[in-house]
Amino acid sequence: MTRSQRIKKIVRLTENKERNAAREFAATQKTLNDYKERLSQLQSYRKEYLNYLQPSGKAQSITVLREHQAFILQIDEGIRLLIQQINLQESMNSRERDNWLKEKQQLDTMENIFERFCKTERQVVALREQNQLDELSQRQTVK
Repeated sequence: MTRSQRIKKIVRLTENKERNAAREFAATQKTLNDYKERLSQLQSYRKEYLNYLQPSGKAQSITVLREHQAFILQIDEGIRLLIQQINLQESMNSRERDNWLKEKQQLDTMENIFERFCKTERQVVALREQNQLDELSQRQTVK
């Protein structure tokens, strides 16, 4: 087994690791985008609800106002928790991106090593063939 054949197995393993890291990064990125979309929707809903509650000149009971205020506080709490979740997801996303970049760099390195080994082996084979041709040529001229 040549050096390039041995390193080819390592390249395949590194490719698998890089692919898995890329999948993990994509999954965390999708989750982060989903959270951000939910936050945007929740903020829009809060704004719409506040606009709906604007005084319309009608008298409202204190009970109704308190219920609306409590609901707005629940929405605000949901927004706060979602922002907290987004911050955690961003750090996870950053970690996964760094891991993927590290795996990608290792893959690039292994592919470069593989190419160098292949090139060296081709040069050795070409040199061996040239020597055989030279030797054959010398034998024919001696006869």
